[in-house]
Amino acid sequence: MIPLSEDMKSVLRRWDSSALDEIERARVSRPAGVHLTGTAGSGKSELRRELSRLVGSAIEFTDSVADAAVVMIVVDASAPVGRVEVEQWRAALESTPVVFVVNKIDVHRHWREVVSADTDVVAECVPRAVECTFHPVSVRLARMGRESGDAAMSAESGLGAVADRLGVVLLQTAALGTERKYAAAVQDCASGARASIVARARAVTGGSDTAELRARRAELVGERDNLGDDRRALLHNRIQRVRVESVHTAAEDFRALTAEVKRTIDGAGRAELTHLPAHVAESARGARNRADAALTARLRAVETELGLTPRQAESVADAPLDIGEPSRRRGVEDVVMIVVGASAGVGLGRLVVSPMALVPAWAVANTVITLVLGGALAWWITRSRSLVADRAHLRGWTQETVARVKSSVEQRLLSRILDAESMLAAAVASADRDAVARIDVALAEVDAELRRLADHLSALLSACDRDLSALERGLERFRGSVPLSSTHGEPFDEPVRRSQ
Repeated sequence: MIPLSEDMKSVLRRWDSSALDEIERARVSRPAGVHLTGTAGSGKSELRRELSRLVGSAIEFTDSVADAAVVMIVVDASAPVGRVEVEQWRAALESTPVVFVVNKIDVHRHWREVVSADTDVVAECVPRAVECTFHPVSVRLARMGRESGDAAMSAESGLGAVADRLGVVLLQTAALGTERKYAAAVQDCASGARASIVARARAVTGGSDTAELRARRAELVGERDNLGDDRRALLHNRIQRVRVESVHTAAEDFRALTAEVKRTIDGAGRAELTHLPAHVAESARGARNRADAALTARLRAVETELGLTPRQAESVADAPLDIGEPSRRRGVEDVVMIVVGASAGVGLGRLVVSPMALVPAWAVANTVITLVLGGALAWWITRSRSLVADRAHLRGWTQETVARVKSSVEQRLLSRILDAESMLAAAVASADRDAVARIDVALAEVDAELRRLADHLSALLSACDRDLSALERGLERFRGSVPLSSTHGEPFDEPVRRSQ
């Protein structure tokens, strides 16, 4: 027998650990006996009984294809066998001589076409068949001829040709059976190793190992290209929104403060008006602090949305708000108000005591009462008009003061927003630089991994090519070493007696 080359042994050992053991079992095997198989309902059992009666103990049947010297396949003559059945018999056809028996030719009229079709299917599906002969038979006619002693009927059944063929093949197998099974085992193991090598090469060249890395690289490149523009546009949009919301909220707060102070002035007395400036100053400072706190929260939200590390809270001085005291200079209108008030008081006093002038005894009392009542009314009217004037003066002062404080707070807010925008822009630029550096590092790692996989792929494909070449060189030594017979069938020109 032709020994395996060391290169071929190494390839088989690498791709199929059990291949060498299988080849060794075939090399030391001693084929003997007939393995009987076939399709369901084809008459295998009846054929076995008739053959045993025909040749006696000259034929030994075995249940193992690997140990059999001959494989006999029984099929029905009603229809050709399919490719699925032939594939099931491939291992036997490629390693062992096969006697293909087409039974029941006495029942089916078109058995010749069936035998021809079976021959074509086997030749097409198993081109490396060792030896395959086709025999149309009728086991039923053989049984009837044996029972009736009709030698012509027995000869017409075709079973004698099958028995003769089995005897010839068994004699040939004694010399070539082991070598054929050895060569078939080598071919089969080499085919399996070749299929594994090709499958591995296709798997690594399909890009499945690098697809994820290439997708990751494309993602990193897209992230780097779109990194700066997106965050700068987002920063500009959010800062504009913060500016509008902060100024609007502060304006609404001061408008509410002005309305509250006006309501307080309308119902306040002289003593309450004295404490009004301090109250206005405290309320204005509270509105300013609320505007500063709201702006700080909005800027923190912008930092979070941009994905920046929160900066240390900006210290905003909570200094007392000096709004000044309302100053008022007494002018001619105040003097006129006093004179008019006194005149009105005296006139009202005279009007009240005028009925008393009709009594002469009350003349002196009338004068005194008129002076006292007139003075009291003049004092009350003067103070009332003075209070009204003070309220009007405080309304104007409050409106002016709140407007001045509002303008100062808005300027303070806008200044803080400008400073925050500059710092956030710088932080975004710094974060973008860090992100670009991080992305570049990740891209370098991905590129290095892709290069490593490419080198590994090249080395693997080269190894696959070397293994395939070693298999081809090893198989060259087995081509033509074992004679193979072509697939053929027995002549079937004789008429066959039909079953009645």
